[in-house]
Amino acid sequence: TKVKLVVISPSNHFVFTPMLAAASVGTVEYRSMTEAVRASNPLIHEYIEGKATDVNVYNKTITVQLNNLLSGVSPDTEAPPTITMEYDHLVTAVGSQVSDRGVPGADKTLRLKSTDDARKLRTAVGECFEYASRPDVAGSSAEQIKERSRRVTFLIVGGGPTGIELAGELTDLFGDVTRAHKGTYPKLKDSVRVVLAHGGPELVPQFEPALREEALKALENKGVEVLLNTRVTEVSDDVANAYAKLSTKVKDPVTGELTEHREEQSLPVGLTVWCAGTAPVPFVETMLKQLPEEARFRDGRVRVDPWMRPPMPDGAEVGSLFVLGDAAAAEHRSENENDGDSLLPSTAQVAGQQGAFIARLLDRDYDLTHTPPHVQIGNMTEDGINDPSMTQWLKFRGLEQAPPFGFLNLGMLAYLGGGEALSQVQVGDVNLLSWAGSVGFLLWRSVYLVKQVATRNRVLVTFDWIKSAIFGRDITRL
Repeated sequence: TKVKLVVISPSNHFVFTPMLAAASVGTVEYRSMTEAVRASNPLIHEYIEGKATDVNVYNKTITVQLNNLLSGVSPDTEAPPTITMEYDHLVTAVGSQVSDRGVPGADKTLRLKSTDDARKLRTAVGECFEYASRPDVAGSSAEQIKERSRRVTFLIVGGGPTGIELAGELTDLFGDVTRAHKGTYPKLKDSVRVVLAHGGPELVPQFEPALREEALKALENKGVEVLLNTRVTEVSDDVANAYAKLSTKVKDPVTGELTEHREEQSLPVGLTVWCAGTAPVPFVETMLKQLPEEARFRDGRVRVDPWMRPPMPDGAEVGSLFVLGDAAAAEHRSENENDGDSLLPSTAQVAGQQGAFIARLLDRDYDLTHTPPHVQIGNMTEDGINDPSMTQWLKFRGLEQAPPFGFLNLGMLAYLGGGEALSQVQVGDVNLLSWAGSVGFLLWRSVYLVKQVATRNRVLVTFDWIKSAIFGRDITRL
């Protein structure tokens, strides 16, 4: 092939991240929705399990801290080595991390960004149920009832797609484990609470208004306590007496409009999951220190041009560095001149299309040092021989100059629990269909199944869904 593809990642697998909420409650198993990096693509020349810690954009080298693969076998193993690798083109797709905005105690909460996060959450949920079933809170006194309820009160911070999907999955799980005669914790049926705190006036603002209302109605019908216009200002780390401090905007009793006044309350909780906000990972800041100041977007992401290239310092090769996904601040060019430009959303759909776009740029061997990139005078084959056929083919298609990246929005999906989901189908800026409920659920499952990494994953996920529907969700802690 023209490209020698080397993948560097601390995680040795790809995962379909929109299904992490399902994995965290046992609807599907972790291994059903993951695929090993080495097995995922036959074009991968080499995979290195490690974390990129530094980059030199002048010399085109990257520093990698290899993972410690023997820590679980031999605790006295020396720290893994650090290696330096050369590159011709560096594609930075490091994603983002959860931003707790400096809220005291928020760094101790659980997250839902990786398979490890889902595994920890699944274990923690099971521990909460077991903790609430201990003899010290099994009685009928007011104090015991209050403490039992606190131990199985689950606070979800953030009303975006991740937050509402987790809320929906948790209600499904609780319905399974608290069923009379069949559930493992039927005595906790009246004690379990799911509280969703969202700082905005509406859930899932990415969806159209009608679907936002349906999301709120569906979750409340399932027993989720939704607190809108509410910020979490503190989370305690005292396991025996955990709580979260909430600050909610107060509505004017006459006009019904929000005021600047806030109502403070303390919510006893057993478990808090932070699903609100994202921030760049440390490697992005390391990279920005070598780039011009105009490369830094106000939220810490890397500003890129329509070909996903950041501004480069003098002496560094333009086109040798690409940034995509959550790490990039890329403008969304609207066909309507009155709409102006806005940033592309930080979604897997955007990152996937950007990755395919960069792959085409490299495969077509454009001269990436120019703006816009254009075909070279005779593309080079892997043997170093001019390949005019590619140039002629690109000219025939009118692609002498590389077109800028254009995001095609195909819609959004979100699960609400109880066999209901939001489905917004669109092509670009044109909304085609919008469903909420069982019809949206069928579309949600169909799309999520197709989007799995490999055929193996599609088969395993299907079996997991069938197994969960027949036997319920497994909360065994291993």
